[in-house]
Amino acid sequence: MHKTIKRIIQAILFVLIIGAFIYIGTRDFSDKIEVDNEKFDHEYHNVDKDNVFKYANASQVYSILKGGSGIIFMGYPSNEWTGYYANILNAVAKELNIKEILYYDFSEDRSNANATYQSIVLRLTSYLPTLDDGTQNIYAPTLVIVKNGAIISYDNETAISLGNIKPEVYWNDLNIGLKKSNLRLMLNDYLNS
Repeated sequence: MHKTIKRIIQAILFVLIIGAFIYIGTRDFSDKIEVDNEKFDHEYHNVDKDNVFKYANASQVYSILKGGSGIIFMGYPSNEWTGYYANILNAVAKELNIKEILYYDFSEDRSNANATYQSIVLRLTSYLPTLDDGTQNIYAPTLVIVKNGAIISYDNETAISLGNIKPEVYWNDLNIGLKKSNLRLMLNDYLNS
């Protein structure tokens, strides 16, 4: 009799587990999956949900730098300068009807110094600052525009700030206007080449 109760409990648990798998398998989780522009909006609150940013990993960025074409914006959410730059870049891209800018959050790759990140650094070596110890790294925010593997534009104007200036002070109307003009030239060059 003891074995019979044990088998009944096992059968009930088996049916419940199968039922749980069926329930989980038929649920629609699509409302919880964020698309790239929504995820970007959550990470950068000053950039609206209607943005052009698409997440890319180090391999995708390296592939473009090696022989592809694309607009690559590099940064990471804890860098307060990245959000300000992204907001300006997004506005100009939408104005020029650019549908996609690849976004590469390189913070973890840089801290791990993984091989693909190091390959990206080597591709960008002539554009990156060199520290006193001879090391080079990517700093946020950085914009790289590539056409057929050739870098046609590179901008890291605010990646290394001088002095103690905060981004909300630096990005006044004059500097925003100048940056928008510069970005228009860079992006139009990409579109027209």
